[in-house]
Amino acid sequence: MTHNHHENLSMMDAVTTKYGRTSFVTVSKTLAIMLVVIFFICLIATGLLVYSFTSTCAGNGTELITNESIKIEDSESARVPLKCEHNHHDSLPVSSTLPPSTTTQPSTTSTASPVLKSEIIDIRLPRSILPESYVVHLVPFIQVNNFTFSGEVTILINVLESCNNITLHSVELNLRNIAVSNIKNQSVTIKNIETVEQKDFLVIILMDPLEKNQQYYINIEYNGVLNNMLEGFYRSSYVENNTTRWLAATQFQATDARKAFPCFDEPSMKARFQINLGRLKNMTSISNMRKLNTTEPVEGLPDYVWDSYEETVKMSTYLVAFVISDFRFIKSGEFSIWARPSALSQAEYSLEIGPKVLKYYEQFFGIKYPLPKIDMVAIPDFSAGAMENWGLITYREPALLYQKGVSSKASQQRIAHVVSHELAHQWFGNLVTPVWWEDIWLNEGFATYVEYLGSYAVNPKWKDLDLFLISDLHQAFTLDALKTSHPISVKVNNPDEVGDIFDRIAYSKGASVIRMMQHFLGEKLFQKGLNIYLKSRAYDNAAQDDLWETFTQQTVGTKVLPNNTTIKEIMDSWTLQTGYPVVTITRNSNGDLSIRQERFLLEAARQSLDKTLWWIPITILDDDDRTQAIWLENKRNITAEKVLKSDCKWFLGNVHQYGYYRVNYDIQNWQALVKRLQGNGHKLIPARNRAQIVDDALKLASAGYLSYDIALNTTLYLKYEKEYVPWKAALTNFEFLYNMFVRSAHFDKFKTYMLAIMTDFYKELTFKEIPNEDPTMVLNRMEIINLMCRLGHKECVLEAVLQFQNWRNSPNPDKENLINPDLRETVYCTAIADGGQEEWNFAWNRYLNTNVGADEEIILSALACSKEIWILSRYLEWSLTENLGIRKHDAVRVFAAVAENPIGQDLVYRFMKTNWKRIISYLGSSSMFFSSIIRTSTEKFTTEEEVNDFKSFFERKRDEFGVAVRTAQQSIEQVESNTRWRQKHFDTITKWLETAIKMNL
Repeated sequence: MTHNHHENLSMMDAVTTKYGRTSFVTVSKTLAIMLVVIFFICLIATGLLVYSFTSTCAGNGTELITNESIKIEDSESARVPLKCEHNHHDSLPVSSTLPPSTTTQPSTTSTASPVLKSEIIDIRLPRSILPESYVVHLVPFIQVNNFTFSGEVTILINVLESCNNITLHSVELNLRNIAVSNIKNQSVTIKNIETVEQKDFLVIILMDPLEKNQQYYINIEYNGVLNNMLEGFYRSSYVENNTTRWLAATQFQATDARKAFPCFDEPSMKARFQINLGRLKNMTSISNMRKLNTTEPVEGLPDYVWDSYEETVKMSTYLVAFVISDFRFIKSGEFSIWARPSALSQAEYSLEIGPKVLKYYEQFFGIKYPLPKIDMVAIPDFSAGAMENWGLITYREPALLYQKGVSSKASQQRIAHVVSHELAHQWFGNLVTPVWWEDIWLNEGFATYVEYLGSYAVNPKWKDLDLFLISDLHQAFTLDALKTSHPISVKVNNPDEVGDIFDRIAYSKGASVIRMMQHFLGEKLFQKGLNIYLKSRAYDNAAQDDLWETFTQQTVGTKVLPNNTTIKEIMDSWTLQTGYPVVTITRNSNGDLSIRQERFLLEAARQSLDKTLWWIPITILDDDDRTQAIWLENKRNITAEKVLKSDCKWFLGNVHQYGYYRVNYDIQNWQALVKRLQGNGHKLIPARNRAQIVDDALKLASAGYLSYDIALNTTLYLKYEKEYVPWKAALTNFEFLYNMFVRSAHFDKFKTYMLAIMTDFYKELTFKEIPNEDPTMVLNRMEIINLMCRLGHKECVLEAVLQFQNWRNSPNPDKENLINPDLRETVYCTAIADGGQEEWNFAWNRYLNTNVGADEEIILSALACSKEIWILSRYLEWSLTENLGIRKHDAVRVFAAVAENPIGQDLVYRFMKTNWKRIISYLGSSSMFFSSIIRTSTEKFTTEEEVNDFKSFFERKRDEFGVAVRTAQQSIEQVESNTRWRQKHFDTITKWLETAIKMNL
């Protein structure tokens, strides 16, 4: 999956305090002692009773912290008779018909109380019971003013230890009827039903214990709401022929299957699922498996019929999926792509590459795809980029649909990556699943790395293996340089924290250390180890130690590892520790290298007490193009003898940047590298390492490890550079300097320098696309022209405004747009910034009328380029308002885009504070949207006043931050560093820029 977070936040205070005259009661000392003794006796007795109740089924030590009566709905209007068949169990006797309570109306916002980050609870289910199979019946009512669903689930369970309660998950479901019976269809009497809200537990307490090694059935009838929070079983919509069309879809990862049906919602509790969906006759449904040929009417609903599906293979609850819609599909073999009818023509590219990527993975993993079909569906409203549900992969529209002549080349490449990522999950994550969420990186890290291999297999011209550095490795470095980062494998203390670990560390750092491991193991050994690991764990679960053991076995008899070392020993240093090292390499006159490691932190002065050490595979490239490998074996310092020739002019560490570490050098070698880069000499250094040199140097200087004079000197050569990866690495670092200078009196100096190193390349690229052009040159054009226009280059701005005005003046702008798709975002942004309300309104209307998701995203970002404060304020308002045209999942895009606008930076922060409760209510504090808004609203702060204001706001509202607590802490650390950076480095860089400009570079 591409990023998803979930949590609920209470908007109500359950306690009302009254203030008035205080009365006092006086007691004697003896009485006081007696009262204390009685209190402790009662406390101990209560503890023993709780222990007695919970210990009978707590296979893993789970305790019930709070119990309260479950809310039951018995609304006849919402009830639908559901057919329930399971092997020899045709009907279940009702042993506990639950009393009705007040009918709950459909809700669109969550109101559960937050759990503080400091509160550590055991959220794991007991292991005394495991599910064997589920039969699920669901009927969604996809109608305005209803949006509910009726459901029934029957679960066949295996009893591993005798116990007198059944604990499973259920959230936001109104349970109508619960029954338990044995395999002979004999009823088991239910004593009580209770819930543990902190853990999302539903506890069925029985009169008599379940017998060990026996099977039982649980049958639950219930109702739920098709929410609009894009999680669980939810509703989505689109407009076709001026009519709003509704659909129902699922998003269960990580912990939201429990919002669609009561279940054992943990990744290790795998089972088989037989899904039955009731739908309107004019709609269609799809699920993980193939549909059975029989379609039967739904009793009591003449307009509805049942679609029944083959039973799944053994799999986790979070991978169950279904969609009910009026979508259409195109097909190639067993590969189908679904979309709303008017967008179906945009599915051809995905249908072309999907089967190719799948075939490549079958060969790479050495295992055939396990299911009989794959459906991929473009959902109009979708929280993540995509979700890897087994056999039914769901996507946000721009991540799956491509319209030639409208979508950009970057959009086409994005689709190839997302499709490759989700197909990789069919093995990593679906076939073999982490035992628990702390190892989610085994899913996401592998899928993130392997997506580059899949995309490269489809189109090697994109140079995906190079792009990994700037898209993932360098991105991981940025977050992992913070003290508030976390290990790849991270403990989860409560349900709210599960979604919080789907971040750059799990995805990008996970992928980076896997790439590093592949390199030091070698490709053949790496592939063989993956094959054995996947086959041995198929349809089961694994922890990272299982992977390490498999790879260690493959290294026996080889020399790829240091003596008496295991993969676990090496890789634990990367997955169980926070951060990464900076390796400092210095040489002496006889060619020896002194190598030292220390943790890289955002500010070097703060790492003096950090004792972290890693096992580091060091690679050295010298000026004769020789590569040597050295292990830095969990030590602070080593000396490698006679690595270089005495007359070696320069050398590089971390060849092709395969290792997850930065490299610093002695001053002489830095100067030699700067000299080598000038003119055509840079071509003697691999493009990946040119990107590494610039990124390492500027980040080392920013943190205080290296002087900014040397770091900025590495950028002088860029006027000769033509490769995309080095340019992108440099521009990402320049973006930081842009933000530090843009609101200062010296921005002109930064702008002059940037225009000087880019102008020649800009003139070479031009606004026109060249037929059969290298795809990475297209990316160069997008980046260079965008920054040239942002910096106010007169020719660039005039050309962009002219193209936009020609579009405005065309007879039918929704059908006729001659602007290069790869430059549309730059053209739109520049013209809107240069114009006023008329230009903004024109672009807004094009957004409302476009039929291409990627086009919507481009226009949404460009609309934030306005220089009118009132327009930006209104835009933020609209992003949080239903039915104005901005989808909920795009609200965060609006906030981020306004924050990118120097004029909007203060505005978006003030808006966030003023509309805090509204944002929580609309987006939910559990979503990745909420965390992103906090990050983008604050990350460009550069003054102590701004930082202190946010710190004060955070402390006042800490309990309301939900899963975004860590995000807020990371933002505070980042912006505090920004303020210290300005004090320490701003004048130095200003002087360097002045000198460079005077010398004409």
